[in-house]
Amino acid sequence: MSHCLRIFAGICLLLLASLSWAHKAGDSYLTIEQDGPVLGVTWDVALRDLDVLLVLDSNNDHQLTWGEVRTRSADIESLLQSQLTLKLGKHACEWLGQSAPLGVVQHSDGLYAAQHWLVTCPGAQESDALNIDYRLLNGIDSLHRGLLSLHSGSQHSTAVLRPDQGAVDIAIDASLWLTFTRFMHEGIHHLLSGYDHILFLLCLLLPACLARQDKQWLPSRSFRSAITHTAGVVTAFTVAHSITLALAALQVVVLPSRWVESAIAASIVLAAVHTISPRLIHSRALLAGLFGLIHGFGFAGVLQGLPLTTGPRLSALAGFNTGVELGQLSIVLVLFPLLWWARSSHIYRKFVLPVGSLLIALVASIWLLQRVFEWQLIPG
Repeated sequence: MSHCLRIFAGICLLLLASLSWAHKAGDSYLTIEQDGPVLGVTWDVALRDLDVLLVLDSNNDHQLTWGEVRTRSADIESLLQSQLTLKLGKHACEWLGQSAPLGVVQHSDGLYAAQHWLVTCPGAQESDALNIDYRLLNGIDSLHRGLLSLHSGSQHSTAVLRPDQGAVDIAIDASLWLTFTRFMHEGIHHLLSGYDHILFLLCLLLPACLARQDKQWLPSRSFRSAITHTAGVVTAFTVAHSITLALAALQVVVLPSRWVESAIAASIVLAAVHTISPRLIHSRALLAGLFGLIHGFGFAGVLQGLPLTTGPRLSALAGFNTGVELGQLSIVLVLFPLLWWARSSHIYRKFVLPVGSLLIALVASIWLLQRVFEWQLIPG
């Protein structure tokens, strides 16, 4: 009984935490070209994020125009400068002014405002490490990330900046191993903070220790069989999303973010319904693999916008994918023992599994409507 209640309570808490989370985590793209003590800074920030901070949609028609953005260009510049502090070594950097007018650029998930500045750091040497304090959307969007590309001559480095991490030093000559570990940590965080991926994985795991017989779920009698079946389903999901993650990150196949995020929500609905009323019970691994192909494109968002050369890009891809798998494995290792202990409970089979799956399908359906039609059904 206690294990059943823990599982159901966990599902409910996860769903409550995910209610206002409907879209892809917001990213911004920060490119810095260093020439001695002078920095050329280009910062692409999603218009939807700027609208949250500055309410750019002056007529409240839910359609941002270039005129509405352009008239607030001074406010946009002031806001962004207040959210980013740069140093070279111990030398504070100063904003010299715009090197180009405010523009708008297209990324895979929508339109971004592109701001360009020249920055000087008096007294700094070219060998001084760049120190960045990135604060955009701190306390507003916990999933937001700043994707940094740093260039100095023939050297370059990349990093993922979190608004709540404080000031960090970025080495210009980062090794492939450092790039790997940076993105491994980001992969773990991405998986554990991505409610849609967690809910899909939960749908795959809920019947992991059960067997379907005479149109009802019965407890699995063999621990080895349950382990083998679970490993097969999770492996199929892993292989599938690793393939499409690589294809998208290497920009072999690039799909619009809105399509991908909508398809991910639909996959959760179908997986939850399938858990309640199985139609492909002997092919759950196939189901996990097919939907895993969709989720891989969702994982790739962090890597797609980074202008990396082949070596760093492959290192970042390998690290990020490793982190995703470690995050996924941690969920399986925590959840599987609870599911095994709860499998014999009538309450688990007749209440927790169907009701939990139904609630997951309901939340994912709301996400689907929000992503397809851009409706705000739940206040964010």
